[in-house]
Amino acid sequence: MAASPNQYSYITVSGITINLEEEQAHVTMEYEIDRGIVFLVHLLGTSDLKKKLLLISGFEEAKFQKLDMNHAVLIVPAAAQNYGEGTYWFPEHAFGIEVPEVSVISSQMDRTYQHTGALPGIGYFGR
Repeated sequence: MAASPNQYSYITVSGITINLEEEQAHVTMEYEIDRGIVFLVHLLGTSDLKKKLLLISGFEEAKFQKLDMNHAVLIVPAAAQNYGEGTYWFPEHAFGIEVPEVSVISSQMDRTYQHTGALPGIGYFGR
């Protein structure tokens, strides 16, 4: 059986939310791990899971704030460019898979994309 487009290895992603706060992004990932693998992740540790989640997210420089078997929060310190006077640019971004639902949120906008492997560049204002 072929893997679904929102699956990478033993991880199936249901959604990603990107909260933009000035140059920084908080990336929340919702996913499921194949049943047979959950025990191995508990037994052997999360290093492989972290590596795969970073590849899926496309934010390979991110740091993990939270990680469990179905949810992760990543911090991306330089996700956007600061153009001064409270204006920011989040450049075009590619994910490692097709994500069923991606939400991008800033203090003044909220956009949702369905079944996408990439996001367009987005301009926004800080607080």
